[in-house]
Amino acid sequence: MADPTFDPILEVRRPRAVRLFAPITPPRRGTALVLEPREGEPVVVDADGRVPDAWLGNYLRSWVVDLADHELGFTEPLPAEDPDLLFDAEVRCTCRVDSPGQVVRRRVRDVAATVRPALTAFLRRISAGYDIDDYAEAEAELNAQLEFFTADPALHIGPCVVRLRVDPAVRGRAGHPEGRLRLGQMHRGALGRLVTSGDPALAARLLAGVDVEHERIPTISRPARHRAVHAMGMLEPEPAGAALRERLIAHLRRSSAESGSQANPADPAGPADH
Repeated sequence: MADPTFDPILEVRRPRAVRLFAPITPPRRGTALVLEPREGEPVVVDADGRVPDAWLGNYLRSWVVDLADHELGFTEPLPAEDPDLLFDAEVRCTCRVDSPGQVVRRRVRDVAATVRPALTAFLRRISAGYDIDDYAEAEAELNAQLEFFTADPALHIGPCVVRLRVDPAVRGRAGHPEGRLRLGQMHRGALGRLVTSGDPALAARLLAGVDVEHERIPTISRPARHRAVHAMGMLEPEPAGAALRERLIAHLRRSSAESGSQANPADPAGPADH
């Protein structure tokens, strides 16, 4: 069963300065001994190692660090391409200490609190490239990309699996005809207000991917991996989006020109004779 977190530091002691009858001994298997000197870097000793200055070494503290694999599990909402819709993600992964010295130096006592923020941010960047109905593709890409994820230099993330679930009430909402019509009406109403204010860039962002004047603008299907990489900010915006922006800007310019012509009509008779 997965745990929400674990503490990698099992034991902390303050060794005596003189230990003639009770020297510091190597740790048991599956753990590491970290000796904190008064000056310099921590000394790491494994189960088969030798403890330097075991009888007379001047150490402030000795730390026993857990090196075993632990299974962590948590749930996290991940955004879809429409940020108002969320995937319910269940994440399970194995984690172990990779650098006992860093764990002691940084006083890492809660592994989940250390790795979860970076892991969640990594997953969110990928999921944001997928429509809510493409949860199977999103799940496959998340699991594929996790093979290249590094959470923290002191900790090793082993096999990691993500399972996505979508609320049945949400699934298919984006593709429902009534939902599309209502969304299009909202965007077109907002466009009218934006035409008046004369902000073409904002109008272009508002209408990206939505039909204009009942003309359906097709959505260009991206390969799954490209969508994930684009979500991580590694690709330029799609040509279709740039073309849409140009069309909208041209429309706004024409509207502005027509408004100007109506406000200052030309007088065909020319100036009056005096």
